Amino acid sequence: MPSQVRIPKVQERTEPPLGIFWDPIRTDRAHRRRLRKLGADKRRAIITIAHNEPVFLPIWLGYYSRFFAPDDIYVLDNDTTDGSTDRDGFVRIPVHHDSVDHVWMVETVERLQHELVDRYDVVLVTDVDEIVTPTPEWGTLGDYVDEFAEWFVNCVGYEILHLVDREAPYDPSRPILDQRGYWFANAGYDKPALASTAMSWKPGFHKKADGEFNYDPDLRLIHLHRMDFDVCRQRHRLRKARAWNERDLAEGWARHNRAVEDEEFARWFYEDSSVEESGIKIIVERIPESWRGLF
Repeated sequence: MPSQVRIPKVQERTEPPLGIFWDPIRTDRAHRRRLRKLGADKRRAIITIAHNEPVFLPIWLGYYSRFFAPDDIYVLDNDTTDGSTDRDGFVRIPVHHDSVDHVWMVETVERLQHELVDRYDVVLVTDVDEIVTPTPEWGTLGDYVDEFAEWFVNCVGYEILHLVDREAPYDPSRPILDQRGYWFANAGYDKPALASTAMSWKPGFHKKADGEFNYDPDLRLIHLHRMDFDVCRQRHRLRKARAWNERDLAEGWARHNRAVEDEEFARWFYEDSSVEESGIKIIVERIPESWRGLF
């Protein structure tokens, strides 16, 4: 760890920021839930796209397999060569593209989402390093999907952050939230991930193409990208080594994935939310105890 990079201090906050904004939304959603009948065993599917993900694909499958049957878990396998997709428990769909290309990626996922939403009641789309869950007080993701009766919903984004001066390296034999105790709210990951209708996203899946949003402050998207300092840096090295589409480079899409040198990487890891231009800073909070062991 470069000596010039300071690990952020921990703030004591347990609710998402802008509580005044969230409170009326939460009240309205609770009222609507009381007025509708709970769903029962809705047909549900989930989609991700992966390229050489030996750490995150097992985590992703381990969590979502609790709520989705193997035949309803769809992994678009973009030329994986490390053997990480050579396993059971999901539907593997081979796809080929020879560069990091976020327009191709969103178009590829959209085609599958549009096909599946004709056969399923609800379809969830996430990156392989994202966990979607209601707050523990609300219930499980399975409960949430069974009750879901909207066209789509935006999650509230949080990123787990590995504080290397307090926490050991990631141990894949243990739940992540038994090893990590800190995160920060990141509105860049308030993704419209769960839907019962055909979706169209901007590259990166961070927003709908039409800009419409429908927040649920009790549905979180937990981004695992920074859950371990060394795992993250190695993943960046592999991504930087890939060919990148010229438009992605020109637009600066996902440019943080090319930060690999010691000082550059550490500074990004602890000081750059990746959406600094939107005024979003890394403000580290303790993860509430109620979340322990969830995944």
